[in-house]
Order: sequence, then structure tokens, then C-alpha cells
Amino acid sequence: MILMRIAICSAKKDKRVERLIKAHGFQIVKNNPDVVICFGGDGTILYAERLYPSVPKIPIKTTKICRKCDLTFQRFRYVLERLKEGKFKIKKEMKLQAKFKGKKMVALNEIQIHTKYPIKAVRFSVFYDGKKFENLIGDGVIVATPFGSTAYYQSTGGKPFKKGIGISFNNLYPKSIPSFAVDVKSKIKIKVLRERAYLIADNSEKFYEMKPRDQVIISQSKGKASFVCF
Repeated sequence: MILMRIAICSAKKDKRVERLIKAHGFQIVKNNPDVVICFGGDGTILYAERLYPSVPKIPIKTTKICRKCDLTFQRFRYVLERLKEGKFKIKKEMKLQAKFKGKKMVALNEIQIHTKYPIKAVRFSVFYDGKKFENLIGDGVIVATPFGSTAYYQSTGGKPFKKGIGISFNNLYPKSIPSFAVDVKSKIKIKVLRERAYLIADNSEKFYEMKPRDQVIISQSKGKASFVCF
């Protein structure tokens, strides 16, 4: 398998990148790529997955803060050579979907419900697999994939995990609840009881506002993210 059509996803344009890609015989495209080169950090990976869902990604680190980038620009020539030779593997990562009022959001890292107003906590309940946490008060809740378990999920006290779906509560009052992972087939229902909250997927600028009595169902998405491994 040789991937010949390459899309570039980056906040910065670098002519060196384009020259190297073309010098190795690849075609640079914006539509229907075989592979996406992500130049940047973790946020670039998330943006690229929204732009080109399920298309294999290669993260190249151009910033010091990138937990999912093993390759640097200095190794870009090596990457292109291996691509041309077909010497790579594809790794799949699960994603999450949130269904809310007939709409659907998809996330590679996490779906979160976060209080709309910083000066007001949101009251909410969480239900899954016949279990429930009711009348919780805090900044919200993060529902994460294994891929996203080292991101915002971990910063709210969650421990990285490899299987399942993680749930971490954000700044609860008066008593915190340790993070935990549920079965990958679980469907998690979150209901807002008081105040307003935002429903957010990864670092997307598109989000929805949840009002009291609104609820969202979060579960594993059918689609998966793909990454090229050498």
C-alpha cells in the first residue's frame, strides 16, 4: 500500500515542507487525500481529524507541547521515504459521539459538559450501565477516549487508560469523585438540572448550549481515527 496524495494541515505555511513532499513524488491535495501530514501540536491533530475524518494522519511536532507527536521536522525526510516504500502500519483509535437534540458531535479526545458561566456551578446527573450519580455540582464532566486520556481528562485528575471510556468530574463540590473508565459499549447519559452549560467536542469552536432538563447521550462512534506508524 503506497499513499501518494498528501494533504497538509498546519497553522503555518512552510515551503520546505511542500518542496520535500513534491521531491519524493507525492501530490499535494486539499480534497480526498490518502494521508494527512499534521504539522503543529495536539490541537492540530484534533483539527485535522475533523477536517479529514478517518484519513490516516502523521503528526509532526513543531511545538514543545505535543503529547501525541513522536516525529520532529528533522525526521520528515525519513517519513516520506518510508511512505514511498510502503513501509508503515496503520493504527486505529476509537472516537466518541454525542447525540443532542437531533444533532451529533464527534470527538477524538473528549466530549465535555462545562458550565457556561465561570461564576456559577452547573448541577447535573450522570447515568450509565444502570448506575447513576445524581445532583452533582461543579464545573462539569469530561468523557474521554483512551487517546484523549492524557489530555484534559488527565488534567482533571483522571489516570490514563487503554480500554473503555473514561469519566472524570471537573471540580465537584462538596466532595470529589475519582475518575473511572466504563465499558467501551456503554452509553452515558448526562442531564443538566440547574444553570446552563456548554457541550463541547475536543477543541472545536462549534458547540451547543445546554439548559436545565436538557440531556445528551455519549457513546463510542462508529468511525475511527487512523494514524500512520513506522
